[in-house]
Amino acid sequence: MTALTPTLAIVAARLPSPPSSAQLLDGDVAGDTPDWRGIAVPEHLMQRFARRSDAAPLAGRPIAGGQIHLLAPCPGFGAVLLDAWDSSGQRWRGWLVTPDAAYADACGLVVEERDAPADPRAGLVLCDMPVTVAVTDLGACLGVFSQERLQAVRWLETHGRANGAAAAPGVIARVALPGDGYALTGTPLSSELGKDGRVAYRQLLRQGLQQLQIASADAAAPQMTPIKPANANRWLKIVTAVAASVMVVQSAWLFLPKDQAVVGNAEFRSGGSGVETGVRTRVLFRAEATEAEIRTWLRREQLEIVAGPDTLGAFTLLSRDRQKVLPPPGPGNPLAVINP
Repeated sequence: MTALTPTLAIVAARLPSPPSSAQLLDGDVAGDTPDWRGIAVPEHLMQRFARRSDAAPLAGRPIAGGQIHLLAPCPGFGAVLLDAWDSSGQRWRGWLVTPDAAYADACGLVVEERDAPADPRAGLVLCDMPVTVAVTDLGACLGVFSQERLQAVRWLETHGRANGAAAAPGVIARVALPGDGYALTGTPLSSELGKDGRVAYRQLLRQGLQQLQIASADAAAPQMTPIKPANANRWLKIVTAVAASVMVVQSAWLFLPKDQAVVGNAEFRSGGSGVETGVRTRVLFRAEATEAEIRTWLRREQLEIVAGPDTLGAFTLLSRDRQKVLPPPGPGNPLAVINP
């Protein structure tokens, strides 16, 4: 791969407020519209359609670390790979994601077949462009990274600049990672002015982030650790009231053998003699959510609070329905984050 595709004009057109520079755009958009009739759809486009179809079921997934989500204010601009939840700032830390694998530099991780299913709009993780986003900034889920792949992104953020290869825009190659792993990435940026389109590409991306008012995170910042929320006492008061009706279930759960105390599809013993099944999910409630709002929502969704708050301020909810999927945070519910 040696060509930088798409052109910078197309990249610029994705920005919330595209530049009006004739020098940037005119050369690419001038000319007659071609006649596409009778021209077969290229195989690589058919593959992109198939990848998008395969990833479609991920779109409504509850927000969690390791997921790639479109930027809701401007889905055409890009996406973000979520890494860690900052409970103090109520924001996610992650990295900017674009479709443009050809523009990878030494700090760019190319999304591969092993990351499937992944929407083709998630093609390149820019590990040197960490960002912080609010839950409301997140749109549909495009893909999910394994912990191994997340570690690769973190490693490239910290060590990618140490790559000593010569600059070769558009060239993608394997880079060895600690252990037996590897990542597909690009070469370092060229220091020669005007010789490397990837430099202008990053300038356009930073311009887009500024237009969207998405803040940059500190590069190579350590992974955020759980912080006790300032409103922990308030949550304790709320959970005492809300969970009063499920104290028997909660007490029984606390004394289960460890092999039964699991998150997800779980088996637990209630105050009765039978064994019941259900799904446990950890959540963070919105700071402004009232006790009445939480109580009403729990009753409507047939959920119970069985643990919490923990050091992150999260609660564990139980549903007796093994197929239960919580709605994404948004209007109509008090949720801030699912599986923080």
